[in-house]
Formats: sequence, C-alpha cells, structure tokens
Amino acid sequence: MSVRQYDKIAVLGMGNELLKDEGIGVHVVRCLEKVSDLGPVRLVDGGTSPDAIDLVQDVERLIIIDAARCGGEPGAVYRLSPEQVQSQKPSSVHEMTVIDMLWSMEILGSIPEVIIFGVEPKEVNWGLELSPELEEKLPKIVKVVEEEIRRSLSSKLLVE
Repeated sequence: MSVRQYDKIAVLGMGNELLKDEGIGVHVVRCLEKVSDLGPVRLVDGGTSPDAIDLVQDVERLIIIDAARCGGEPGAVYRLSPEQVQSQKPSSVHEMTVIDMLWSMEILGSIPEVIIFGVEPKEVNWGLELSPELEEKLPKIVKVVEEEIRRSLSSKLLVE
C-alpha cells in the first residue's frame, strides 16, 4: 500500500491486482501518481486492505475507484454515490466491500463526501495484467478520475 499525502481530497484505488481487472482501482491510482500537475491530492493504493480507511479519514472528499459489475461493456465507468452502490449491490471480490469501509468510517465519525467510480471488468482471473479491453481504456478511465479531481479542487467546498 503506497500513499502520496496531501490535504482535502483523497483518491482511493481499491482492488486485488492479482485478479486482472479486479485491480483496476490500483492501476488507476498508479497512473495518477505520474500526473505531475494534479494538485494537493492524497493518492492511496488501497488494494484490498481494510487499513486503507486509516489513510483517508481526515479528508473532505473521497474519490474511490473499484471494479464493479453492473452489466455494462468492459471498461464502462459508473459514477455512483454510496447509496447507489448499496442499492445496486455491484459484486466485488474483496473481503471488505466499499460499503463496509464507508460504514466503518461513519461509525468512527469521519465520513467525507464520497464519489465512487465503478469500472466494469472483463476478466477476473489470476494474472497481474489488465484484460486487453481495460488496458486499452485505462487512459480514458484515468482521465475521468483526473477531471473529477480537478472539479473537486476548484469546488467552493474545498476553499478555506
């Protein structure tokens, strides 16, 4: 688990990178780490670790990227609220789901504004690489998250 530490916004990439597309959140965060002008954002490679919540407790806005089976084309990106994730129940291979993590944060009294990007996987099998479909769409997925980060940074909510 790696962290690039800043203040008000955190981007948490979830997923098991040993299971191909299930690790899409981790791949997106690693790509974002290479963006030099991203701004004051904490990038967290959370993998499947329940300890990831400790790294995002003190932020105002949390952007989560994870694989989510919602029935679309591989690489489709879904912008979801926690309520939508809870009602749609997209499947995840993690032992601790995003909803479990958010529930834990709420109990601890530190729930930020949350935006979830679910990415439709193609393959969830043993392997470190993304499927060719997601590998091809990775730059577009990263761009969607990067645009959300930039919108969040310019939001009046984050101006002191």
